[in-house]
Amino acid sequence: MTGAGLAADSSNNLFAVTGNGTFDANRGGKNFGDSVLKLSTSKGLAVADSFTPFNQATLNATDLDLGSGGAVLLPDQPGAHPHLLVTAGKEGRIYLVDRDNLGGYSPNADRIVQELPGALVASFGTPAYFNGAIYYVGTPDRSNHAKDFLKAFRLANGLLNPVPMTGTTTFGYPGATPSISSNGTTNGIVWTVDTSAFATYGPAILRAFDANNVAHELYNSTKNGVADRGGPAVKFVPTTIANGKVFVAGFGAVTIYGLK
Repeated sequence: MTGAGLAADSSNNLFAVTGNGTFDANRGGKNFGDSVLKLSTSKGLAVADSFTPFNQATLNATDLDLGSGGAVLLPDQPGAHPHLLVTAGKEGRIYLVDRDNLGGYSPNADRIVQELPGALVASFGTPAYFNGAIYYVGTPDRSNHAKDFLKAFRLANGLLNPVPMTGTTTFGYPGATPSISSNGTTNGIVWTVDTSAFATYGPAILRAFDANNVAHELYNSTKNGVADRGGPAVKFVPTTIANGKVFVAGFGAVTIYGLK
């Protein structure tokens, strides 16, 4: 899950997404490669439900881990599926899953609420939620032949609009995990860290975007030259926002940003 933690609901169920590996749970086995798992904690830790994509064998054979990305539990939604989970993996397909009935495994078609094939180039991060929208930063493959952007997918009646609001800033490998700051439901800012220079220990680049218009970049840490330069980049770093400051972890350093 690329550094993402487990998600938990109000009934103390835990949710995890697995990567490549053996899948034989549909044949009575105990292996759940490339699956979303719901773990009950009421009587110890046990698998209570699961979802496995119809093309799990292909994902496993071609190194397209579903579990390269983390999962987010959404606030209650209108419609027949109020309790939803969203996740995406290396294939770039976004999955919207009913947490009350994850859907199991079907070899021909997934039995879930919605999926958006090709919505991202790939995902090595976790989405953020704010004001009825899901924010994702996809990643290209390791060769950087393709780029991806910050995207906002609007929710309406419990479904994602397949046509996202898309930014103009490109992100190289490994993409980013967005974080949100706001004043309640107003003044939303989407924070990301561009860590594409990690291989050479180049600086992490902090970027801020308007949550209502992700094409509008409010700030990036290269604008003031070396004054705002971040520490050496490491992969899979989300931002942490607290007490009016933004914290960015790097190689051997934490860079803290705040108002001057």
